[in-house]
Amino acid sequence: MLNLNLKSMAKITPIDVIKGISGKYGSGSSDYFATNKSSNQIHLAKYQNKPTGEPTASQRETIKKFTEQAKQASAWLRSNHPSAENGAKGTEAYQVAQALKRQLHLSNVRQIVIKYMDEEGNVKFPTAHPDLPGGEGEQTGGGGSTNPTPTPSTGDEDEIDPSQPSL
Repeated sequence: MLNLNLKSMAKITPIDVIKGISGKYGSGSSDYFATNKSSNQIHLAKYQNKPTGEPTASQRETIKKFTEQAKQASAWLRSNHPSAENGAKGTEAYQVAQALKRQLHLSNVRQIVIKYMDEEGNVKFPTAHPDLPGGEGEQTGGGGSTNPTPTPSTGDEDEIDPSQPSL
């Protein structure tokens, strides 16, 4: 008789105290904890080469751009999130953002909003997958979608239309 002693490693589930740790570990330490709340993964990193002095002009410009982008993302989320006006699930664009967040395994919908935001603060999601809310077409920040009109066949199937998706 075949006797297989299958052993598996123990699965470690972080306790709530450890899950809540985020940031610097101790006052004199260069160790930092980061907890990904959506996947329950805990990362430990060492901070090396700490910056000294005032930020450079380039760094100040980057900080200014990031601050403006964060304000625009917050405004978009406030106007599209679930509410009495937008419904229990938010606008259609918000639902697409949530679906993209799940598809890309991101922990926060704000990451999706910033990823697809242009310099003017307009949010345009990529051509949606049929499984996403809104079906086919480009999703815009206002919650609308534009469905592309299929190109009629001319009978000459050898020509490739770049606007049509490849199979």
